[in-house]
Amino acid sequence: MHILRLEHDWKREAARLRGQFADPSHATHTIDQDTVGIAPDGRIIAVFLKQVIAPDLYSRAYKRWKTVNELPDKRATAVGSPSLRRLRKDGSPGERKGVPKRVLEVLKKQGVRYGMLGYLDASPDKSCHKTPLTKNHPKMLDRNKTLIELADKLYRQYLRKTYAIQRAEVEKAPYFRLWLTVFSTIYIAKNFRTAYHMDHGNLRGVMTALLALGNFTGGELVLPRWRIAFALKPGDLLFFDPQQLHGNLSFEGERLSAAFYCERRIAECGK
Repeated sequence: MHILRLEHDWKREAARLRGQFADPSHATHTIDQDTVGIAPDGRIIAVFLKQVIAPDLYSRAYKRWKTVNELPDKRATAVGSPSLRRLRKDGSPGERKGVPKRVLEVLKKQGVRYGMLGYLDASPDKSCHKTPLTKNHPKMLDRNKTLIELADKLYRQYLRKTYAIQRAEVEKAPYFRLWLTVFSTIYIAKNFRTAYHMDHGNLRGVMTALLALGNFTGGELVLPRWRIAFALKPGDLLFFDPQQLHGNLSFEGERLSAAFYCERRIAECGK
């Protein structure tokens, strides 16, 4: 395992990039081997594991997950667009904000889609619940149990302290987790080059497990605060803090990313 000790923190400079697309100049290190990234204060920023997922596992996931078909209409920052108020049926501005329709039309033509498997915590208009995609297509989750449990096993092996924090939270809501793992949810993005954003719906102080699927080139994940990029390929697995600003470089081909994570308020689902 390679140890990458990061000597500088570009937090202030990175913050100004929010909502912009990643550029190769934003990373001085591109990681494509087993690596632990360590911040100047000693914190683990990320763990990159090369070819730890067997081809049959990631091929099966790709075959089922590439059928996701929703548009990312609520993720304006990740899309790289302004967030505008939705119009009501009478044409007046509503309370909810989202991605402008003209932007969604472009994304639709580009084949950008997403889907969510597992569970979501409570929102103002819904209690904790299973995602519609999971209800309608349970095999998308069930047929990939081995892959999800492998990600959980590797998380426990390489990040014991962080894993323990996440496990303590998800065990408070045992009916809202993916089997006996520390994950509650999987976010699947298809052909989605994200602008710099943070994942505000995720549990704080823990890691997201990220894998990339499909036949593509490019698409490295960049963390501009640390000037590092991760060259994820099918079979690789990345653990990183989703509260760090992150976004993708451009890519060619069909690319799926799957983020295994824990909902921010999942513990409240067990009350």
